[in-house]
Amino acid sequence: MLYAANFEIRSECSIVKDGRILTVNHPTGLFRAKLRNIPRTSYSTPFLLSVHLYFEAESLDDAKDAADERLADFLNFLSLATGGRLKRYRTKKIVQVTGDSDGMKSMLMWGKSIDYLDPQPMLDNEVVTAIETLLRYDVPSALRRSLDWYRNGVNATLPDDQFMCFWFAVEILAEFNKPTEKVTDKCPVCRGDLYCESCHTHPQHRPYAKQAIRSLLKKTNPDCNEETIDLLDKTRNSLMHGKTLKEIERSLPDPHEQIVDVLGRMLWMALMKQFPAEAFATPIRVGFPSTYIAYNAHGIANLKTVVPNGPDGDLDLDHEGVVMNMVPFAPPQSAMPDFVVLTAEQFEALRALCYQKHDYQDITKRISERSRFEDGKVVCMVLATDMEQIRQVQMNGEAGLCLEIFQEITRQSEIPHP
Repeated sequence: MLYAANFEIRSECSIVKDGRILTVNHPTGLFRAKLRNIPRTSYSTPFLLSVHLYFEAESLDDAKDAADERLADFLNFLSLATGGRLKRYRTKKIVQVTGDSDGMKSMLMWGKSIDYLDPQPMLDNEVVTAIETLLRYDVPSALRRSLDWYRNGVNATLPDDQFMCFWFAVEILAEFNKPTEKVTDKCPVCRGDLYCESCHTHPQHRPYAKQAIRSLLKKTNPDCNEETIDLLDKTRNSLMHGKTLKEIERSLPDPHEQIVDVLGRMLWMALMKQFPAEAFATPIRVGFPSTYIAYNAHGIANLKTVVPNGPDGDLDLDHEGVVMNMVPFAPPQSAMPDFVVLTAEQFEALRALCYQKHDYQDITKRISERSRFEDGKVVCMVLATDMEQIRQVQMNGEAGLCLEIFQEITRQSEIPHP
């Protein structure tokens, strides 16, 4: 069946005239792409290209992956032809063009992404101390370059790119730390030393790159075993030879992106081991994320509705008859929340305020929804922006119905909790 996908693309290139539509037809009918500019009225929003992509798929569920593949094909050649930076901004919808006889169209509709992502509030004096401690040491250029690749891997948004950035960093460190003593080659079956029957000896040589990497990972990660190193090496070879993590997922941990975390954490350990032991004589606080993968949250609705045709006879994929949005839980946050302990009676008073009309109803709802019972009391999370507003309204004497409970919240926020 024929499907149409509506994408928005961040692009350095634009069509020479607004309102003009360019159509790219694949010679074998694999896809048809229609491009147009999305004019903007403010520099605060990025320039976007609208791409309507027509393609074949077996079902609406299969159409999502098929659309991603066809879009990648198209953007690859658009990048080759223009040299401009192109990146998918968002998927708006995928509509089934053929197969429905009642005038209704089955579709997947993506909600608009939340406009912001809150940072992790973790920067404090302990982090400053750790950075200053490590900066005392004049690191060699190899370590500096490996740190560049580690940062590039952390910043990359595609797991395949992250893995290769991390691997480049490992290769640089391995070459820098390559042992001078000669080694023997190993049998690929039993891992024993290979023997030359003509020379009656075990041939030795300086470690090859792959052997140096193996030596580095095992030295800096004591728990690293041969199976893990072999899996990392096979993943690297597959990616370098044109495959993707998704294509080799059967041979990888589940989910297949987890191999990125395995390599990222081993690289992090190898990087830290490059600093002299005296750097850690006094404990410092450093760490790595729970995952390096850049996950995104999307709301996707599966619905059936009328989609009108445009002037050219194709579906009007920009029709906004149905709108789907993701609503954030709270205002943007940058600081850590407070945790306050209330009695059961105080919490019941707070929860009652959630159902009364007043200026701070949203705040009382957020506090009530982010709470848990412990040992007969209630631990409530108060967001930093909410706590700031609570303190402000108290100073101005504006709390009204919430005065008593707000006073208790601010009092408890000054008490250190475990």
